[in-house]
Amino acid sequence: MAIEKQLYERQLELIFRMLLENKTNEQIASELKISIRSVQNYKRRLEQRYMTDQRQKTDDTVFLECNLLKNRLLTLYKALETQVTSQNTSGTEKAKCAEVAANIALDVLKMESESIRAVIEIISRNNYTTNKGQKRGLANLSSNGQSKNDESSIKKEYNPNRKF
Repeated sequence: MAIEKQLYERQLELIFRMLLENKTNEQIASELKISIRSVQNYKRRLEQRYMTDQRQKTDDTVFLECNLLKNRLLTLYKALETQVTSQNTSGTEKAKCAEVAANIALDVLKMESESIRAVIEIISRNNYTTNKGQKRGLANLSSNGQSKNDESSIKKEYNPNRKF
């Protein structure tokens, strides 16, 4: 069994290298002395394996960039808040700073709500795809009593009235 797995992985590696060399399915099949259908199956397996990895890397990158942007916005918000509370700033400048700060706060809250929505979607997708025979999902979380704790911690963490 282990030998078959090693042969399979070796075959995947060879096909992957040939694909990188822009060889067609027919060329790969003739070189490896396998059917074109087998090459197509190997290609499908490679796509599944590497597309999942690439998708995860993309998701991680987007998450990181969103957090960086959010932190920059919060830093800018804090600077504007300092300007508004300063005695040296004129009334007109304070009004402009307050308006920009309010828009930044709204944008940050929108980003927070979108990230919460994305996390819930990922959790529900993962819960429904694992252990198909068992009852899983967000409904299962509430029966364990976890959702109320998670919900209250989310409300505490994402309080719209909090000071930054």
